[in-house]
Amino acid sequence: MLKKGAYIKRKHLRNFFLFFMTLIAVNISASYIHTRIDLTSEKRFTLSAPAKKLLENLDGTVRIKVFLKGKFPSGFRHLSESVKELLEEFRRYAGHRITYEFVNPLAGLPDSTQMKVRDSLTAMGIMPYNVKAQQNMSEGVSVQLIFPGALVDYDGHEMPVNLLQPQPGLDPLQTLNHSEALLEYDFMHAIGQLSMREPPSVAYMLGNGEPLTPKVYDALNVIQQNYQLDTINLVTRPYISSQYNAIVFLAPEMPFTEDEKLKIDQYVMQGGKILWCFSPVQASMDSLQKQSSFLAFDKGLDIDDLLFNYGVRINADLVQDLQCFSIPITVGNMGNRPQIERLPWPFDPLLMPQQDNPVTKNMDVVLSQFPSSIDTTAARGIRKTVLLATSQYSRTIGTPFKVTLESEKVQPDPRLFTKQHIPIAVLLQGTFPSVFKNRLNDQMLAQVQINFHHPYKSQSSDTRMIVVSDGNMFMNAVSPQDGPLEMGMDPYTRQLFANREFFENCLTYLTDTTGIIQARNKDFKLRLLDKAKIGQQKTTWQVLAFLIPIAFVLLFAVIFQFVRQRKFAE
Repeated sequence: MLKKGAYIKRKHLRNFFLFFMTLIAVNISASYIHTRIDLTSEKRFTLSAPAKKLLENLDGTVRIKVFLKGKFPSGFRHLSESVKELLEEFRRYAGHRITYEFVNPLAGLPDSTQMKVRDSLTAMGIMPYNVKAQQNMSEGVSVQLIFPGALVDYDGHEMPVNLLQPQPGLDPLQTLNHSEALLEYDFMHAIGQLSMREPPSVAYMLGNGEPLTPKVYDALNVIQQNYQLDTINLVTRPYISSQYNAIVFLAPEMPFTEDEKLKIDQYVMQGGKILWCFSPVQASMDSLQKQSSFLAFDKGLDIDDLLFNYGVRINADLVQDLQCFSIPITVGNMGNRPQIERLPWPFDPLLMPQQDNPVTKNMDVVLSQFPSSIDTTAARGIRKTVLLATSQYSRTIGTPFKVTLESEKVQPDPRLFTKQHIPIAVLLQGTFPSVFKNRLNDQMLAQVQINFHHPYKSQSSDTRMIVVSDGNMFMNAVSPQDGPLEMGMDPYTRQLFANREFFENCLTYLTDTTGIIQARNKDFKLRLLDKAKIGQQKTTWQVLAFLIPIAFVLLFAVIFQFVRQRKFAE
């Protein structure tokens, strides 16, 4: 009996030792092997297929420096942990080709050096933020400068990634949740751009009065930073090469000839992609700076037949919206000085991004100036998706129409704004028919072969284009002191809208061959506690939280004692 007891004791010791060693081995393995099971309904911890493919096919090493180390408020600590978990997930597929470190760029530096570091990071594109923090109850609230960003390095080339994406109208929790949803896309977009052997080529079109002035500085800068930028004069160039991944028409002012439309049409038939951005109506704020009123009228661009054939019609009207920007208007005089107030200007709608497409998903409102309405037409084989639209309190005004500042000194009548969600930007995808089908004789067809170096095509391969009915949307203001500003920035208040982000997303969607932009479709659900129920049931849950663990311990003790007595009884 004693021998049997000693054997059982040795057996228990051996089992305990094996369990203890297994626990140590699992903990050591967990520090080297990162894995997790995603049980969330929106699959927030699962990388998209294009992201996995890009990481698995990296040729070089990506080095990521994250500026989120230090004592932060809880929200930023959570953002830092989310970034770390995401980068560990990247390493599952890229292995040693992804390295990262978290640093505090201002730690241990004197004030003078901190200022230089701040200016350097800002110049790189990493924006600083002031946050209020309270370390403990005995201390007051302090303001802390942080840089919620990262620097991605690949083969000696660097690109900044801003990890915080603030949006007006969102509380801090919603802002952090929104930023977390975009982490995968932001990092993968930077890695994709840096690791690309040859960036896509984008042509800026000229020849029809398109501006080449400081007002398009930011647009050209965006293209030049991310793509191979070229300019094409549609009048003198015999054809548009299909080697261009996309072409951009920004605010043309002169009519398109049949010869020019044929060049555009055959570029589309070869699978070319276009970003159209123009208004058919002559109207701009520059006119109001010179005089108190002007006549808005149809420019007569003669491009309607081409776009109608592709699935849209831009109407020669002006759109007004009660959800609009406010502009400074002189309303009277105070002594010898003019009295200036900011009044709503319905001709500058704040456009709502539609949330069912990666181009505009999780994006802020876009500032528009004198846009026109877009109608979609019946075109077989073409899918139409509205990207930007007005609010439910909108209207259209036919042209010619006299635009005057005096009318805006009177409060707009809401009863006149009866139209809802007027499209201002539309995505077209599919196979496009040629507008010149059955219109060219044999001699013209032969000339197409000679000029374009390929036979005439009457149907395109699968391609896409984006049509925006506002030629001002992607232009920037020019400050006398600071020069060209970022597009979407008001020169008076320096308030920034999402115009640049929309422009970047449009170009990415048109030129993207990897599918990385689909990562923008992630939707993180913010599961907040019901504060009313917390107040009503607080005591109940506190009692349960205290008693349930004790009950489990007692239950385990009873079961253990029962099993022990039964075993020794045998």
